[in-house]
Parts: sequence; C-alpha cells; structure tokens
Amino acid sequence: MRACLAVLVLTVMVVGQPRSVSAQAGTDRAFIDSVAVDLSHAAAGSLPAESRCIGAEGALNRLCLGMVLARRGEFTASRDAAVAAERLFLRTVEERPRWAMAWYGLGIARLQMARAGLTAKEGPLQPVGVSFEAGAGYALVRALEIDSMLVGAGEALALGPLPREGASRLRERLLMLRRIRDFQPLSPLARLAMVRVEREAGNADTVVAMLEEALAQGADSGVTYLEMARSLYRAGKPGAGRAALLQGAATAVTPFAQARFREAIGWVSTPEEVTQWDTLAPERRAGWLASFWATRDVRDGREDGERLIEHYKRLEFAFESFKIVIPQKGRQRLRSTAMAGDRLVIATGEVATIEGAEQGRNSSSDGFDEQFDALVGANVPFRSFAIQQDAIDDRGAIWIRHGKPDTRLQTSGGTAQEAWMYRRPGEEPLILFFAETDFDGTAGASVLVPTIAGADLQQIGQLCGAGLGMCDELLRYAQTEGPRLTGGISNRRAGAAPVTSARPQTQTMTALREQGLTRIRRAVTTDANPVTFSQQIEPIAQIYGLDVAAGGSPRLVVAFAVPGDKLSYSNPPEAGGRSVYPLRIRVLSADVGTGRRVELDTTRQFATAQPLKAGQFLTGQVELPVVAGRHGATLILTQPDGRGALARLSTVVVPTAGGGLTVSDVVLGREGSGVRWNSGATTVPLNPLNAYLVGESAELYYQVGGQVDGMTYGTRLEFFKAGEEDKPPKLAIAFLGEARAAREEVVRTVALGELAPGRYRLRVTVSGGGASATSTAWLAVNRK
Repeated sequence: MRACLAVLVLTVMVVGQPRSVSAQAGTDRAFIDSVAVDLSHAAAGSLPAESRCIGAEGALNRLCLGMVLARRGEFTASRDAAVAAERLFLRTVEERPRWAMAWYGLGIARLQMARAGLTAKEGPLQPVGVSFEAGAGYALVRALEIDSMLVGAGEALALGPLPREGASRLRERLLMLRRIRDFQPLSPLARLAMVRVEREAGNADTVVAMLEEALAQGADSGVTYLEMARSLYRAGKPGAGRAALLQGAATAVTPFAQARFREAIGWVSTPEEVTQWDTLAPERRAGWLASFWATRDVRDGREDGERLIEHYKRLEFAFESFKIVIPQKGRQRLRSTAMAGDRLVIATGEVATIEGAEQGRNSSSDGFDEQFDALVGANVPFRSFAIQQDAIDDRGAIWIRHGKPDTRLQTSGGTAQEAWMYRRPGEEPLILFFAETDFDGTAGASVLVPTIAGADLQQIGQLCGAGLGMCDELLRYAQTEGPRLTGGISNRRAGAAPVTSARPQTQTMTALREQGLTRIRRAVTTDANPVTFSQQIEPIAQIYGLDVAAGGSPRLVVAFAVPGDKLSYSNPPEAGGRSVYPLRIRVLSADVGTGRRVELDTTRQFATAQPLKAGQFLTGQVELPVVAGRHGATLILTQPDGRGALARLSTVVVPTAGGGLTVSDVVLGREGSGVRWNSGATTVPLNPLNAYLVGESAELYYQVGGQVDGMTYGTRLEFFKAGEEDKPPKLAIAFLGEARAAREEVVRTVALGELAPGRYRLRVTVSGGGASATSTAWLAVNRK
C-alpha cells in the first residue's frame, strides 16, 4: 500500500476482554475502558465533555482528559486539541511509565500533530530530529511491550503512516507487528496494512504469503489482489502478477478498492482515462484494465505484457530513489504538480481531494460508524486519520510515466536544481526542470518548475551549457543581458562581491513560464516506453480500417514508404547486381474494448536495380485481419543492423457489419504509386506518402454500410485547410446516388487543381433516411 495514502485506525479493547492488570490497577483500568466506550459512541455534536473525567485524580485524570481532547481533535482537526492532548499524555507517561494506555494515547496525539503539520520536538521515545510519525510508532510499540493484548495499539501500529525516515525507523515496529500477528485479533485491514511495513523494510519474500493470509481473513479482495500484483511483479512472476491485477480490478467493488485502483492507474493515465475508470460498471473493469495496458504495448511497439513489467520496475525504482524521507513542514502543505488528482483514502472508504482534506473530514458522523465498524469493529474510541504524506517527489512521478531521461543534468552548490530531457522520434523534446522544495539542500530538486530563469548565472550555465538545446534561449540571455545588467562575473571590479544573478525581463519570463507549463502538462498527462533503434529510418505510413467485399475478416490495411537513403542494403551474388533491402514488417493491433492483441510479423527482401537515393522511397503494403471495432495500431519496420522506426495511430475504427449508417476510413490513393490493395471486388490504388503535386488528382475509396436498398443518399466531400476547420472549405463536391445494397464501395477521382500548396483535412459526409455518417482523412498538396 502506498505510504502517501496512509490509513490509520486506532482501537482499544472491547470491554470485558481479559486483560493484564500488572501495569495498571483494575479500578483505574475499568474507568479508562468506560471512557473509551463513551468515546466510541461519540459524534461531532455529542462529544464527551472534560467533566467526564471528574472523579479521577492525578495521572488518571490527565489520561482521561488527554483521551477526550484527542477524540475532539479528530472531529475538529484542531491543532490546539492535539497539542493539549500530547502534553497531558507526556506528563502521564513520565509519571506512570508502565501505563500502556498512556503510551497508546501519546501515539495518537503525535499522529494528530503530524496531521496538523507541526514540527516534531524531542520527548519520550521521540529523539531530536525524528518525525512525529516515527515517534508515534515508538510510543505504540512501548504500549504493546507493556500490554501485548492492547488491540487498539496493534491496529494503530499496522495502519499508521510509515515514518518519513523510511526503513531506518521501522525495525521496532516491524518486530512488534510480527510478534502480535498470530495472537492479536487484528482486523483484516490491519493485516493487509502490515504488508507496507514488510515491503518498506525490504522483506519481499514474506509479502505474498501475508497477502494470502489477509485475503483468507476477509481483507478487501480488490486491494489485496492489487498489492499482490505488485509483489509478484517484483518477484519476477509477471504472468501471475497480471492475473492478480485483473482479478483485483474485477473485485474492486468497495469505495476503498475503487480509489486504490484509481490511484494505481493514475501514475500513467490521461485525465480522460481516469474519468472512464470512474464511470465503469464493476463487471467491465477487468477488461478495461487489460485494454489499458495492452494498447500501451501496441502503441510503443512492445511485446505483450512488456509495458506492465516496465511500469512496476519504474514504480519500485521511484519509491526507492525519489522517496521523501525527511519531515518537511512545508511539503505537507504543498500539492505536487506531478501528482495532480491524487486522493487521500481513509478507513471508511471515503475519498477526498487534498484541498480541504483537513477541514470537515469528520464534521458529521452520518453513516460513518457503520462503515468503520464493518472494517475494524465496534467499541473503539478513535476512528481514522488521513495523514497527508507524499511518498515520492515529482521526479519519481515523472520517472514512472516516462522512465529514465535521455539527459539528466544537476547543479552543484546552492539551491538544488535539475534538468531532464526525453527525446521521442517525431516529437518535440520533452524538457523538464526541477527545483528544491524547502531550499535547504536536503531534499534534492523535488518539485517541477516551469523555468529556472530565477537561478543564478552559474547554475543556468550548468543546466543549459551542455549544448543539448535544453534551454538555449535562457542561456543566451544569461550570457548577454545578464552581464550587461549586473556587471557579470567576468566584468566585476577587483575585490567587489560577485554578482551572479539577473532576472530576465517580464516578457521573457512570461514566455519561458508558458513554455514550461505546457511541457509540464504534457509530462503529467502522457506516458511512454517506446522501442529504440540504432538509427531512425523515418517511414511514412497510412493505416486504414476496411472490410472485405468477398467475405472474411475485416482488416487493417497498411501502406508505407521509407526514404531509400535511410536504409542499409547489400549486393549479394545471387541478386544479379541488384541492391537488396531486407525489411522486417510488424503490424500490432489491440482491441480498445477488450485489449485482445493481434499481430503480423513478416520479413521481405526488396530489390532495386540501383541503390536508392535521397528523394526515392521503398514502398509496400500489408494487411492484418482483425475483428470489427476500435483498435490501437502500430507499424514497426526494422533492419538487421538495428535501424528501424514505428508509426502508430491511437485509434483505427474497423467497420461493423450491419447496424446503422457508417463510412469507413477514406483511402486517398494515387495512380502510379506502385502500391495497390485488392478489396475482393476492386483494386484500390494507395498512396503511402499521402501527398500530391499541385494540379494532380486523388483516387478516393471508401465503404458505406447500413444503407437501405433503393433509398437516395447524398454525399459531400469537403477539403479544409489545416487549422481552418471552422472556416468554409477550400473545395467542396456534392452528389446524390441511389443505394443498390446495404454495403457499397465508392471509388471516385477528385481533381485537386483548386487547392493551393498546404495541408488539408478531407471530410466525407453521407446522409439519407434521417441518418448521417462522416469520416475524415489528411493529405498534403505540394508545389511541383
């Protein structure tokens, strides 16, 4: 379970359960238990007053008052109540160090103070510099050392947030949880939470067994299988891990499990995908999740299941390398840009956004007790805390989405800052900047920032001076305007204090900030794990979803053109002096609805009389039978020496037989291209380059389905200049025709003489019988 979704449930014994009385007198214990029962039934508007403690004296009175204030602080998120409760518990443990309930209460108060964002201070079992979360763990361990049957302390120790210091402050907690695991009546939720502690301590071998045990004892199956998937992937068992993940999605019916899966996909999903998950019916979640990962494999040209394996590797690396392990008061209030959309989950299964999480969380008890009791049990004095605790910084979140950067530069000295660059073929480089959170040099460059324009000249030089194009504009400004405005490092008078910073003008700052925000938005809403090649061969490809007139399966029809000068070739003796170009062709498809994957893998030898030169292309066509529906599709072309490239479409719609009026993908062909496709009824010229010279004609082909035989249908062809789709078309053609069958192929020649050079979007609209359908295609018109 992720540490940043910390769940804490605090319980005490059920009244009447046999107890050890060696540490606290029976009458005192009975009084405290009666106070606990009153607190367990308390609501926001009916909290026990401090007068409840009348009759108790000395340390017993202070313990009682501390419990009342702690419960009040839970409902109100009051910092004052938490501070007052902690003072009372501190004095009590000093006076009665063998009272388990006093240590238990001290653990509660410390967790409340952590929630309030207070800086930890030295105290009993709270060394200087140690976080409140760690100090709370030490106090709860002491309570259990005194009374190992104190169920509330056991629950709190299992479910409490992990200390920011990491495994270095977990040894005592881990040993105590192992000790009480077999005899304490811990809730299934607590047993499930123990996995976090074992995992954080690096004990992966026992995690799967503990998860199976928690599942057998009634833990939430959706959450348990989700945790099991992570553990199995870490153990190198991807098949079992994937099965567990999909089983968890299928059984994620509780709000708690749904929120955990929402968080799990949130590491790599788009905002639209998160919305889709939120609206899915339970029976569709497993199929949707299978498609979620399968389409990413296809998109990036990966083997089936490879993206999910890589995801868990990145996840483990990020949680190990970019963990926030020190208490940071400022960080507790900082919402991370990269973690946009995070949720805090509490034991009841409620979900709340980070903003406002402190206010009103328990302002009403309507339905709260019933949900809580179903997870943990009745007769408990305290309910839950949602401690806002980021687990990893923004670098970790970006690492999970995009992996290791191609270039990573760091500053030395002063405020910690970093620059990362990702290079993606066919895309603008993704350049990201990170800066320190608290500017004390202890947390590293942990937060995404739009620009480093406010850094000093030396740091700008360190991040921008590598000649990689990461921030050339800013570097030029620093090297010219900076020295002119400040006197510069090299121009300062002898003995004068160095001046190392100069802020760009407002206009420059605004432009740099907008560029940076655009890159951040791209970084936190996309993900990637593309295959790599020794050299890009830069193909142009068209992928169409079409039906077959002669029967058989619908299919993806792929036409491609590769620049000849990008390819390697040989002249084997058996080729008779011709140049031979070996090319491996793979077409991958994943059904968007089910994730079902289909692929074609073939190798062809292309021979030419002479080696191809710049401006000449190697062209070809392949087809892949698929089922009707929506598909993600990718073409991968490679050569034996490692050259290659991929071309992809996020969605290709393959026509469905029957149903309403439909228009297939529009094929824009060109006579003489040398590439043709046989539909079973006609031969269709293709044009892999998808470009025409001014004055040429395009051969249009598309399929219309769902027509009523004998009915008249109108067709309109509209050519819009790219970026001007809201303006009148540059060329429009309309015609009428009578349907002769439910499904027809349309072949037309369209003269492009009226179109000036540029890029255009063609929209084909077919209307008739009260229905209409459209399809679009892109083309380029070039000068002769």
